[in-house]
Amino acid sequence: MATCASVAFFKNEFIAVLSDGRRIEQPDLREMADMLAQAGVNSSEVQFEWQAGGRMITAGQQVAMRAEIRRYKREHESLGVAA
Repeated sequence: MATCASVAFFKNEFIAVLSDGRRIEQPDLREMADMLAQAGVNSSEVQFEWQAGGRMITAGQQVAMRAEIRRYKREHESLGVAA
């Protein structure tokens, strides 16, 4: 079963809540994408949320995060490393 993530941007940090209850906080988009991929989240299993007091994640950032998750998984699959 795939792990899903709900990602928001609050106080200059991406905050992801995973379907298994884990929480990941990271200010850098690429680092967040890598951490999500390591946690077993596929790019299609990411939802972007807006929270009061936060900022909506732009369409460009959403595309970039999904692309980085795919890149991370592709690189680690080619190395034979489980993501």
